[in-house]
Amino acid sequence: MERFPEALNGIPDAVVIVDSDGVVRAGNERVEEILGYTPAEVEGTDFETLVYDPDEGAAGEVLHRYVVDPEPRSMAASLDLCARRADGTEVPVTLSLGPFDHDGETFLVVTIVDVREERAQQAELHRRTRTLEALHEATQHLLKTTDREFAAEAAVEYVEEVLGHPIAAIWLYDEGRDLLDPVVWTDAADELVGDHPTFAPDSASISWDVFESGDPAYVADTYDDPDRHNSDSPIRSELILPLGRYGLINIGATERDAFDESDLAVARLWAATVTMVFVRIERERQLRVREQEIARERDRLEEFASLVSHDLRSPLNVATGNLDLIRDRLQAEHEEMTEIDTVARSLDRMEALVEDMLALARQGTAIDETESVSLAALAEECWDSVDTTAADLVIAGDLQFRADRSRLRQAVENLFANAIAHVGESVRIEVGALSDGDGFYVEDDGPGIPADRRDEVFDAGVSTDPEGTGFGLKIVAEVAGAHGWTLDLVDATDGGARFEFRGVETVDADA
Repeated sequence: MERFPEALNGIPDAVVIVDSDGVVRAGNERVEEILGYTPAEVEGTDFETLVYDPDEGAAGEVLHRYVVDPEPRSMAASLDLCARRADGTEVPVTLSLGPFDHDGETFLVVTIVDVREERAQQAELHRRTRTLEALHEATQHLLKTTDREFAAEAAVEYVEEVLGHPIAAIWLYDEGRDLLDPVVWTDAADELVGDHPTFAPDSASISWDVFESGDPAYVADTYDDPDRHNSDSPIRSELILPLGRYGLINIGATERDAFDESDLAVARLWAATVTMVFVRIERERQLRVREQEIARERDRLEEFASLVSHDLRSPLNVATGNLDLIRDRLQAEHEEMTEIDTVARSLDRMEALVEDMLALARQGTAIDETESVSLAALAEECWDSVDTTAADLVIAGDLQFRADRSRLRQAVENLFANAIAHVGESVRIEVGALSDGDGFYVEDDGPGIPADRRDEVFDAGVSTDPEGTGFGLKIVAEVAGAHGWTLDLVDATDGGARFEFRGVETVDADA
């Protein structure tokens, strides 16, 4: 230090001067903070006994080359090594080496930086990264489960394997008994706790409070909490996380204050993931139940359609056939047939009812396949299929969209027939695209439908025509709903009835 006085102590890091024989000739006051030696104690020491390369790699070779051959070089070296402290412990350090000449001799100035905190931060960052990666993989796997109990079992396994907490268990809420029932736990929890208790609203417990409030709780020392369920429990610190209305997950440790902020954050994230999986499982279960109900309803409708088709239409055909025979005989005798005409009209009405009921029963609710449909072309097809007599069809514009052509034809034909039946044979019917491009409309120039009756005209059996079946507009509404469209009844331009279909999936006509 006599040769290098003030310069060394002015440097904020630990610094030693090494001569061409590899011997420490001087050190500043900060050497003791890292190496545990005073500057006087470090002088005269072989520098390579103070630091070494734990990996025995290139860093050690570079250090040795600088020490044995400290010739001036154009660039200084920075090396990651380990320092041996006076008490025998090891400290990760980074060395900066720079040769210089002084009074005809070549020396190395070596700056020694303690990187323990930096390494610890890097290790913690790496650990968190790996934990989050593992948590992501676990989430992807858990999302494939379809059973709540199996998902709970997998969730507890991941607490141990991914989060690194061997003591964990899940309680699920039993609505019928109004309590939290333990359903799955780790082996360590089983060995430590044995029989896991149930938690109910009438018993003091932190777990029930967490479930009821929905707020997670961290108990750093359960012995300090008077509300703990078991005063003799070996669990010393506890993290309790709610799983929505499904239950809770409990993570414990035998040491007090065993969880840091990182543990708490990751555990909360995992609890939220498990809750999300439980929600998905329940919704899928509800969907399966609904699908089964729909299947049963569809079977019932099919059975009803078969009954209408066979058991009602057969005797109706017999009655109609015999009525025709009676009419022919009476016509030959020139007798009055007023009563016969009344019966014939009744049979025709029954036939119309049967046809509409059969169509409605076979509608179903789902559209399996769609195709590109031209509104103008479809309207022309429907017009040709309806007894339009003196009625006029005006196509105000075309629209290309996706639909089930067969089902849509039935709806449009019903609208045409409905307009002719209610307005008269000379009705003018207009079909076109909505101005905002969201769908299409069908309107007539009749008197329209009173505003106070518009909400009920789509109900089965409701008709403003005494001779109507009341099922035509119901079928139109069913077709629109099956496509996912909305159907609105508004005033037409000339005051008639205007039916607007919205939410239609349009397509590029050129494509």
